[in-house]
Amino acid sequence: MPHSKITHDTVTAAVKKGTGKNKLPHSWKDPLHLLSRFLVKPHSVGSIWPSSQHLARAMIDGVALKPGDVIVEYGPGTGPFTQLLRNHVAAGVDYIGIEYDKNLYKNLTTRFSEMRFHHGSAEDTAAILKHYKLKPASLIISGLPFANMPTALQERILNATQEALLEDGMFRTFSYLLSSMRPRITHFQKMVSIRFNEKHQSTTVLRNFPPARVFSFSRPVMQK
Repeated sequence: MPHSKITHDTVTAAVKKGTGKNKLPHSWKDPLHLLSRFLVKPHSVGSIWPSSQHLARAMIDGVALKPGDVIVEYGPGTGPFTQLLRNHVAAGVDYIGIEYDKNLYKNLTTRFSEMRFHHGSAEDTAAILKHYKLKPASLIISGLPFANMPTALQERILNATQEALLEDGMFRTFSYLLSSMRPRITHFQKMVSIRFNEKHQSTTVLRNFPPARVFSFSRPVMQK
């Protein structure tokens, strides 16, 4: 029997199909939506499966914030990191998630109605913070697919990250182990390293699909 081709339309139809007993369980809707978006815009959606709780915990591990601090999340997607960051928001920390995909943005505003989200690009982070009258961020957490991005876009986002962080702020991101040797991720690692004064020891998370490595950088080089 020949294999049918997976396309954006067939996946989108699978997400929408069915009512009553045939309705897809919620746990399948996020992965199918991610797959449909990945097929259309792989540079804005980096995975066909949501990040695991293990990766989410590694991304939040050691975060020490106080009331009034600002957290920015790039590409919240289906919200695995957002779910854990919600606890900090309840403690008085200001949060803003920047999501490029319109459907994911709408889902986030419904699911996390007490949190702030902006439909736009991480390239504009500094302007977005000013728009919402938020001070520079103590922490920026990224779920963006830097391995799939054009290098010029990587650099624009990193420039925006430098501008949006406090002098002692931290930038935390991850990449999949399978993509660690790809030219674009190699370029990203070089570009991020020259923009921060400190690089912290990375954490490998095997219990994720695909396995991933978390990177933390702090004390951004101040732009002149």
